[in-house]
Amino acid sequence: MSDEKAVENEVEEEKEVDPKKIERLEREKKELLSSLSGGDFSKQKTKVAHILNLYPESRNSDITLTIKYWETFQPDIYNSNGILPKDLFRLERMHYIVRARAKIQNEYNLFTSNSEVKRFRRKHEEEMNEAVLEDAKPRRLVHVYADETGKTQQYVVVSSVWVLTGRAVFTVSQAIITWQKASRWSKREVHFAKLGKQDLDTLKEYLGVIIQNREFLSFKSIAVERARTKRSIEQVVEKLHEHMLLRGAEHEIECNRISIPQKIEVTLDHEQSLDAITLDELKRRINDGYTTKYQDNVEVTKIETISSRYSPLVQLSDLVAGAINRKLNGAGDNNYKDEMADLVIQMLDLQFEQNNVDGLDVSALFKI
Repeated sequence: MSDEKAVENEVEEEKEVDPKKIERLEREKKELLSSLSGGDFSKQKTKVAHILNLYPESRNSDITLTIKYWETFQPDIYNSNGILPKDLFRLERMHYIVRARAKIQNEYNLFTSNSEVKRFRRKHEEEMNEAVLEDAKPRRLVHVYADETGKTQQYVVVSSVWVLTGRAVFTVSQAIITWQKASRWSKREVHFAKLGKQDLDTLKEYLGVIIQNREFLSFKSIAVERARTKRSIEQVVEKLHEHMLLRGAEHEIECNRISIPQKIEVTLDHEQSLDAITLDELKRRINDGYTTKYQDNVEVTKIETISSRYSPLVQLSDLVAGAINRKLNGAGDNNYKDEMADLVIQMLDLQFEQNNVDGLDVSALFKI
């Protein structure tokens, strides 16, 4: 019996209904989705879920799944140049990858295979057709990480980081994490509000890491003067997110940085002022806007919230929002925070243009 079939049998045998087990699985599922949305790849299960999400063919073939896992997370060992015999034992074992896949699909009911493959796996997993691998292409997927600030100040700001390919989420997150572990910021989150005088040189290093990965990234921000709209602050924040996502996608497509069809996944800091019902309505309106312009070729598939401490990319959006907030809402007493805001804006090339925004009844400042 193959390792893959043994794993499937283990999972099948555990399907008895148990309220405590159901509760535990729901908790684990939520944690997995949060880690996936936040770009936290510290656990193997999240890595496997990332491949299942990015490569639909991997949901139907454990061979495809394992090879794409090795290509993505162990490229120093497994790459187009081949693999040395001595390195074979350094690769993540297929059995463990398949075990994680089985749990994700069978117990969490995420990224499931088609029904034909499910039946096939129960009988002939060891005969999976390797031809599937030749067609394993990543789906077109953009990840957007956003944060808001200035809700009690003159200008309300929403800033976002757009990661333009699904694979780049791991690449950029890993680059930040690797640098951070060896830096003065090894035991802290990156938040503009918490930067002190002593952090200027470290901030320059951090921004250098971001610039090294700039080809994968785009930054979108929008700000509006709060006193010039009669809407509630929650409505203002909602509208800013909506127009940031609509204008942002339009800009990326027009500049040929992304092509259609395209899926978009959005992750917000959990401290955002938008509740679940509002987020669902926001997603619907954004997709209505995309449909009007692109038919069914562009779609936001999910909008989720996550604690920023689990996501280096949400932290990056916080830094960008904080810098812009400082320039727009500064008290006039020029100090080290202004120098840091200038550094972020200059190194990331953030500049504003002014346009009218439907639904806010005023003009807004955009960085698209």
